[in-house]
Amino acid sequence: MKLLRLYIHKSGVFKNTLIDFTHHGEPQDLICLAGVNGSGKTTVMELVFNLINFINPDLSLQNIFFDRLRPNVLTRTEFAQLDVLIEDKVLSLVLGDEQNIQTHSKYTGKQGFIIENEIKSMIKHFENNVVKTPEDNNDEPIYIRKLAGVREAERFSNRKIDWKEEHIIKPVIQKVEKIDTEEKVTQDVFQNRPSVYFFNAHDREIQDIRYSSIPQEKRKYEIAHKYSPDKDDLTKTLVFYDYAHSEKFNDLKAWVNKHAMVDKSIKGIDRIHFRVVIETKDGGEHGLEQLSSGEESLLILATQLFLRASPKAIFLIDEVDQSLHPEFQEKVMRLIKQLQKDKGCQILVSSHSEIIWEAFKDKGFISLTELVIR
Repeated sequence: MKLLRLYIHKSGVFKNTLIDFTHHGEPQDLICLAGVNGSGKTTVMELVFNLINFINPDLSLQNIFFDRLRPNVLTRTEFAQLDVLIEDKVLSLVLGDEQNIQTHSKYTGKQGFIIENEIKSMIKHFENNVVKTPEDNNDEPIYIRKLAGVREAERFSNRKIDWKEEHIIKPVIQKVEKIDTEEKVTQDVFQNRPSVYFFNAHDREIQDIRYSSIPQEKRKYEIAHKYSPDKDDLTKTLVFYDYAHSEKFNDLKAWVNKHAMVDKSIKGIDRIHFRVVIETKDGGEHGLEQLSSGEESLLILATQLFLRASPKAIFLIDEVDQSLHPEFQEKVMRLIKQLQKDKGCQILVSSHSEIIWEAFKDKGFISLTELVIR
């Protein structure tokens, strides 16, 4: 799966904007969204992530990301269309009125549309009545709120979804249908199905979680997954791989130590205390909890990208330079370029750092500041 184009009409700073992720009509593997604060970088990332979720035939409110700090991006957008290439077909994922859809002569007979026109109002209604009600509202018992959530979930599942060119959409959907039973990472479910993985700017941190037994890591295939410091706890991932998949863990450790660590390395796992041991250049040792915020960010990105990357994967990394010293910014770009070369995935980053921009001087550079001003 590869990103092709994103059309945005009335969403934040975007009034009527086309963002082209291609180069001479072909998908690009590495793309940078550049711009000053407020130029819409996060809006683009969130739109891409939420629109790709439309591919999920079992899409429910549980798959929608809700944030008490601000409304879901779909509720703030009048119209959006994301075109993605899956094999030789184009799937257009549309939010809003189908009268505004964009077709392409290059893909005549190969372009299908999934059109969600009711989802925006349903998400907004759920936010107003369940997500964003005051937490200290003692006048409304918790079971009433849970019941309201159940009712909203039922309404959501019955929303109207339009398909245009069903003969194109149906085979694609069948290949990415949600798996009902949990599949362990050993089954490599991420290697053969399209997926998008989103790192937002402020959640690349390691929680100090301490285990008293071997943590189990089970994953369901999801077309769209957002990194969570809790659910994707790095200690759990590394300890689990050391116990259950030692060869894979050794490959991961070697790759991370080479591409992500600076003057430090992952020494191994303390199997008695279920903790990751970091070794410093002078022979000292400490745990993950003593890494700096920049070291944490690099280690999280390197680990998750290595384990999840495949030719059908898309990674969205918002503010890739977040918490990174200039030396670490250069390091993360070398890491990303190497990972893309090794795995063949597509990676979209955003940044307002000129150090990051320099890595895209030949191609893959999109200035949102210029697009918005135009």
